[in-house]
Amino acid sequence: MLAKMPKVSSNQNSREKECTQRIYSIVDDVLRNKSYSNSEINQWSNVICETCMDFLYSKMLPQKYIISCYILKNTNTETSLKLSTYWDKGDKYLQIAWPNDIKNCNLLCYVNIYILKIAQAG
Repeated sequence: MLAKMPKVSSNQNSREKECTQRIYSIVDDVLRNKSYSNSEINQWSNVICETCMDFLYSKMLPQKYIISCYILKNTNTETSLKLSTYWDKGDKYLQIAWPNDIKNCNLLCYVNIYILKIAQAG
């Protein structure tokens, strides 16, 4: 079964859209058809973060990346993840929420990616 692609913001460039779609697919490959398990959360999070980093490092421009992965049990309650950043215009932030259809899944996953440009020596 193919993963439904995430909603992509209209102000993302093509590289950011590709990144968002690939990260969503990575999460889907790891968590699809899984049931919540406290004993497996760390392993799933590690696989997601490492696979995302491998993708970013191999496909994107040389930059610095920070990746965080939150896997939660879907209890049909509201979830709120907030962040605040102060950085250069060239830095980026992406958040990928999985799955698109939370009603039919017992897991929720949020992957946050900070893409920081490397400062030029000068």
